[in-house]
Amino acid sequence: MSYVRMNYLEYVSEEAADELEAQYVQNAPINFPDAIALVFLRTGPKTASLTSVYPDQATFDKSAAQRKKSLAGIADKIKDVRSEEGQAALALIK
Repeated sequence: MSYVRMNYLEYVSEEAADELEAQYVQNAPINFPDAIALVFLRTGPKTASLTSVYPDQATFDKSAAQRKKSLAGIADKIKDVRSEEGQAALALIK
């Protein structure tokens, strides 16, 4: 069963949001190669929702170190982050 993580981010400024959006779009496919889907949704000038879908929890768990490293490197540009994760009842990708 697919395992999903959703991150809700509030950035310290619109400029930080622009910069980190560009970084995520460029680096996430390389940093999280086992994800079967990566979605970056800009929800406002200083907010975004990031969703990653993995084939299972074990594969998701392997990405934890990279995720922690990525967030630590940008902590000064993030005002708040909230995360949710769990098994998906449906993760349809056509």
